[in-house]
Amino acid sequence: MTQHEQREAGQESLDLRGPSVLVVDDEPVVRSFLQRCLEDWGYPVQQAVSAAEALEFMKAQPASVVLCDITMPDHDGLWLTEQLRASWPDTAVIMTTATDDVETIAKSHELGAVDYLTKPIKPEQLLQAVRRVIPPPNEHRVMSAADSPSSPLEELQAQLGKIEAEYTLECPVRCPTCGETLTYVKAIRLLRAHVNFTSTLPRRGRLVACPHCLAVIPAELSNF
Repeated sequence: MTQHEQREAGQESLDLRGPSVLVVDDEPVVRSFLQRCLEDWGYPVQQAVSAAEALEFMKAQPASVVLCDITMPDHDGLWLTEQLRASWPDTAVIMTTATDDVETIAKSHELGAVDYLTKPIKPEQLLQAVRRVIPPPNEHRVMSAADSPSSPLEELQAQLGKIEAEYTLECPVRCPTCGETLTYVKAIRLLRAHVNFTSTLPRRGRLVACPHCLAVIPAELSNF
């Protein structure tokens, strides 16, 4: 099959499947975090651990959007972007990286990436970037959430209780949800309706959350 035929076959498969996202990152916690966010909005998601595996997925079932980490073993995200633009020009590429580097940003746009997200990636930033390319299948639910004036932190407060303070950790810990290294956490006092105050929860009805993704951090990690 010629390259032109591969492109046409890939585009036909893309059109039949509807919007989908391929997450490419060598960090499993990052892949899981991004997949969970995207699936909550209704996007079908696949995960690839490397650029080579991403290309295999694309040959089998081309994705509408590829979320691609830049720093990966073997072939990096810039190399992958170049391959994607050559064989699947209608697939949008969004770069993700922990390094906010001007040269890398310029290079990624030069290769055809449509956006560039710096880690730690916040869910609302992820949604905005992907929505600029393809609307989510659960558009109504996402629009309802977007119309709300509450931020994710405010929603967490409404569900659980009051953000009391930020506490610096004696030793940095890794968030088990988003994978970021934490030097401080947010302390949340639970509402009385959400907790039995005779329980053994840390500090009588408090918990701590990651300041990046707002996931609850286990007490054994934070020693809070």
